[in-house]
Amino acid sequence: MIHHASRRGAPARGFSLIEVLVSMFVVSMGILALSGLLQTAARYGKMSEMRSSASLLANDIADHMRANAQGVAGYALADTFPNAAAAPPASNCQMPTVCNATELAAQDMYAWRTRLRDVLPNGSAYITYTAQVPNTPQRPTVDVWVSWTDPNVVAAGKTTERPATECPNDASYADTAIRCVYLQVGL
Repeated sequence: MIHHASRRGAPARGFSLIEVLVSMFVVSMGILALSGLLQTAARYGKMSEMRSSASLLANDIADHMRANAQGVAGYALADTFPNAAAAPPASNCQMPTVCNATELAAQDMYAWRTRLRDVLPNGSAYITYTAQVPNTPQRPTVDVWVSWTDPNVVAAGKTTERPATECPNDASYADTAIRCVYLQVGL
């Protein structure tokens, strides 16, 4: 008869049920943290995409203003956000070479505001023109604010998302889900 001797002082092999449960809990917390990080990254990625689109739109209208310096006063605009009026009808001017400066500005604003509403949710703009001060080196400038409703903030129900200085003070931008991009154009 073979007798197996047991070792009483030898350490036990394997894991206890408590150790397995604790390690599963730690791994699950890590996975939850990563899923939250992924959601935040997607949100900021979308916000960045909208800011880029707004910047491109602001630069687009700035280029049109520089090209039509005589009609720059026709580009002034104050949309009431977020329920901005529909874009004004296009001017009857069909050929840019035959248009006067005011007609060209109206045509540019019609096309630009249409793109603004197509690209950004509740896209709106606030544009002011500051004429040159006589006998000073100050050039005329145009301030362009492009604004939209951030769908991530609306969906999350947050109300303190936007800094107070992001949108113009003299426009009605009380809703904190509204985002703005500012561009000053020197003519």
